[in-house]
Amino acid sequence: MSKPDTARNSRFPLKALPLRLIRFIRAHVPRRVDPLIVATAEGILSTVVDHPIQLTQVEFISERGRRNLLLRCHCPSDTGLPPSLIIKKVKANSYNPDNLNSWDTLRFFRDWIGAQFLSTLSDQYQHSPRFYGGDRTLGFIILEDVPHHARLVESLLGGDRHQAERALLQYAACLAQLHVDTLGKAAEFEALAREIVPKAQFMRESVDIPQQQRLLNRLEIQPESSWLHDLNMIDEAMNHPGNFLAYVHADACPDNVLDTGEGLRLIDFETGHFGHAFIDIAYGRMMFPSCWCANRLPHTVVQQMENAYRAILIQQCPSVESDSIFETALVRACGYWMLNTLTRHLESALRKDLNWRISTTRQRILARLEAFITIAQEFNQLPGLRGTAIRLLDLLQPRWRGTPSLPDYPAFR
Repeated sequence: MSKPDTARNSRFPLKALPLRLIRFIRAHVPRRVDPLIVATAEGILSTVVDHPIQLTQVEFISERGRRNLLLRCHCPSDTGLPPSLIIKKVKANSYNPDNLNSWDTLRFFRDWIGAQFLSTLSDQYQHSPRFYGGDRTLGFIILEDVPHHARLVESLLGGDRHQAERALLQYAACLAQLHVDTLGKAAEFEALAREIVPKAQFMRESVDIPQQQRLLNRLEIQPESSWLHDLNMIDEAMNHPGNFLAYVHADACPDNVLDTGEGLRLIDFETGHFGHAFIDIAYGRMMFPSCWCANRLPHTVVQQMENAYRAILIQQCPSVESDSIFETALVRACGYWMLNTLTRHLESALRKDLNWRISTTRQRILARLEAFITIAQEFNQLPGLRGTAIRLLDLLQPRWRGTPSLPDYPAFR
């Protein structure tokens, strides 16, 4: 009689279990901190403060399944370091520090470069958590653990209109100060980037004109005669921002904004780069185009945000005192985000409406078409793109008749 194959039994494949049971196991199996990460972080911090550092406690603060691993590390009180720090590690198996064609590698290094660059700016205004170091091989950076009582998203999804308005005006001021402090510093940013990633490439926003043409052809929409001219104007403005060239977050979502009670701090710079400053401030009017929490803001609140932004930006960029210059830059940024939404989502939305947390893809497309048309009419800009957007909206609204209008954020309902 043969003996049981205990080795085979011990390797019972997890995939053979029901999916619900697999999720339960993954959710409840204790996670263990990799000692190599901790030891490497201690070595980096020891170099920063010029004496040995031993972290007293390390705990997971990120949810399972997130694309980044977040660890909170507690520091001894006599080190000269904050009471706690955050280790942010890219989790993806595809991370390879030498493969800049990998999105996971690119986003990690952009986050590193942005966090370190912003930490070199004036101490008078802290834009982000302070950067303490990183490790290329293991794929992590060490950041200040910023005490905060809320994020901007919680104000927008809450029921206090006054609090939401206050937070949004602070948000606009926060973006303006970021741009004021980084205008004219692209060369410093690029030098730092090349130190960290010698083969670093520097991105700019661009308009995918061939894809826009394909979408119109599919829908049998004849664009206005000056449509292509307008797209080229937007593309040129995004690629050559001139006086508006600043460090932009480019994903300035409400959940990437910490409210410390004394001001706002930005986090997560995985898409951060030097580009057209108005890419960021257009977020309010274009309903936070890269974010899961996309709803509408009242027009009067959007205007207040843009006025607050302009009042600060004018300190370093006096040309925005001109209504014409400010309005032209803002309309082109809004046009860029509308086109970006169409490029990324219209093809799939024509087949099926998809939920993305608090709103659907079709809701976002319709709302951003409306928002661009409104601002282009208000300031009499980009008539070719505006007219073509009207034709597209007129076609999509009856086709998507059952799609509810994108609602206001709960704080403004």
